Amino acid sequence: MRYPLLLLLNSPIIAIALLNAVTKYKLGQLDKTKFTKQLISWLGLLAVLLVALPIYNYSHNDSLFQSDKLSILDIVQTTAIVYLVFIVNTLRLKVEKSEQRLRDLHQELSIRLSDK
Repeated sequence: MRYPLLLLLNSPIIAIALLNAVTKYKLGQLDKTKFTKQLISWLGLLAVLLVALPIYNYSHNDSLFQSDKLSILDIVQTTAIVYLVFIVNTLRLKVEKSEQRLRDLHQELSIRLSDK
C-alpha cells in the first residue's frame, strides 16, 4: 500500500518538471540538446520509480537485502530527494540564463566602448 503512495507523491513533481521543460523548449529558452537531456533524465527517474517495487520484491524474496518493508520515512525521503532534484535543476537553468545574459550585456558594452 505504501508503494502507490510513493508514486502518488512523486508523479506530480515529475509531471511538473516535464511540463516545465516542454514549456521552456517551446518558448525558446532551452535548446534541443538541453531539452533532450532533461526529458531523458526525468523520464529515467520516472522509470526508476516504476520498476522500484518489482526490483525490491525480487531482492527481498531472494534475501539479497535484509531490510524491512518500505516505511513512511523512506517515502518522505524519496519524495524530498525528487523535489530537491527538481529545485536544483530549476536553479541551474536560471543561473545558466543569468550567465548568458551577463555575457550578452558584457559583449554589448564592449562593442559600445570600442566604438567610442
